[in-house]
Amino acid sequence: MWLIDGHNLIGQLQDLSLDDPHDEAKITMAIKRYCMRANCQATVIFDNGLPGGFSKELSNSSVKVYFAPPRTKADHILMQRAKEMHHLPNFVLVTSDRQIARLAYAYGIETMSSEEFALLLGFRPVELPPEAPDKPKRIKIVYEKDPNPHISPQEVAYWLPIFEQRLREARLAKRAAEQAERERIRAERLARKQAAEEERLRKKKRLS
Repeated sequence: MWLIDGHNLIGQLQDLSLDDPHDEAKITMAIKRYCMRANCQATVIFDNGLPGGFSKELSNSSVKVYFAPPRTKADHILMQRAKEMHHLPNFVLVTSDRQIARLAYAYGIETMSSEEFALLLGFRPVELPPEAPDKPKRIKIVYEKDPNPHISPQEVAYWLPIFEQRLREARLAKRAAEQAERERIRAERLARKQAAEEERLRKKKRLS
């Protein structure tokens, strides 16, 4: 299940512009094709919708599209949706907005950058984000100018297993961290219970 920061994704693409009057329809169509291939579902949130809300025209059974209503930031809707949906199996939030990514991290929500997701869709990202110092160096594909906005099936086949492996590793790490946190909480509760019982016995002994 993907939750996608729609205009942030478009802004990270070489082959599609926010100035294009049909940018939302084009990126939504690409997401629909990907969800059909990968047998998955997605929710896309865009800014500046009139009147806002669910878009019947752009949505289908696998991709739901929403526009933020006037005077409402898509960021707020995106994070609200993320907090509601992050318990779903294989849930990933797609954004390169650093503030949203930091909030997602604080809530334990798994994220993928828009640049990386663009490769899954077959688009060329403007620039892949730098890796953290403790991560291995990313293999970077250098594209020549090409009127075809889609990368080749061979490149998609190359990158898709890498991203799927990264998602599996991230999910396992998240589950391990959640299990460790549950165990810590149980240990603290047990220690408090034991301390309370010892205090009760001491008071009982003093009274006797």
